[in-house]
Amino acid sequence: MTIIIRKFESKDTVQIADLMETFDRYIQSLDETKRTIYQEGSAQYFTNKMINLTQEKQGVIYVACNGNKIIGFISGHKENQDDDEQMETIPANPGIVEELFVSKEYRGQRIGKNLLEKMENYLKTQGCDIVKLSVFAPNISSRKFYKYFGYEERIVSLLKKI
Repeated sequence: MTIIIRKFESKDTVQIADLMETFDRYIQSLDETKRTIYQEGSAQYFTNKMINLTQEKQGVIYVACNGNKIIGFISGHKENQDDDEQMETIPANPGIVEELFVSKEYRGQRIGKNLLEKMENYLKTQGCDIVKLSVFAPNISSRKFYKYFGYEERIVSLLKKI
């Protein structure tokens, strides 16, 4: 098996949307509060949102392919610090990882690592000196993955149903 990582092409949209649907179901299954319920069409909505945001921010989407089959993706872009960050943190040129997903049957084969490294290298070429991302708190395996590669938790969001 030879896995290739390449830039996203518009012809990849259908396969990305299929993966996004799997991603949505996975995130929904993790939510013990049962607050996450993806609606009909959400996979296409979030795929289009990712593609449009990447284009607007002049970022990039990489796909991991096993032959013609897309088995994972990552999207990211350069961002500017907002006013709050400028007032409360060390000046930086942040890069943002918006999405990262690898099909379950391909996990543990360094595909996520390779996608993340590819994105980090891209963001470095864009002048970024830090990378920020968000992870759904119940997604423990993803949190462990990122921590393994040197990411640190900075903000924890809490929710209570009343």
